Amino acid sequence: MIKRYNYEYGFGEATVSFEVDTDIFTAELANETLTFFCWNYDKDADPVDEVMKKYALEAIKQATFNNYNEFGVIDAFNNNEGFGRLDGSIGITLKEVTGYEFDESQLTID
Repeated sequence: MIKRYNYEYGFGEATVSFEVDTDIFTAELANETLTFFCWNYDKDADPVDEVMKKYALEAIKQATFNNYNEFGVIDAFNNNEGFGRLDGSIGITLKEVTGYEFDESQLTID
């Protein structure tokens, strides 16, 4: 089954979308990913959902801090130990990502 995950950070300030084939990226694989990283997550929730939240945050971080588009984020995941490929080969496909844009007008001084 194909599930679509669409995330927003803040009020649409950064976004990421994935498609996940849960016949390939199974709950078992998701649990292996969660335990590899020792992440804090909801152990009562669907493990695929929990992994996708963590992947969403990492994708937004990569897009923001490295000014990456989808191809850059996919490459970054390929080169990060423990992270799965986002090209669909393990059932996860990155569809879109936009990084957070910092704006100096949002800075305040005390």
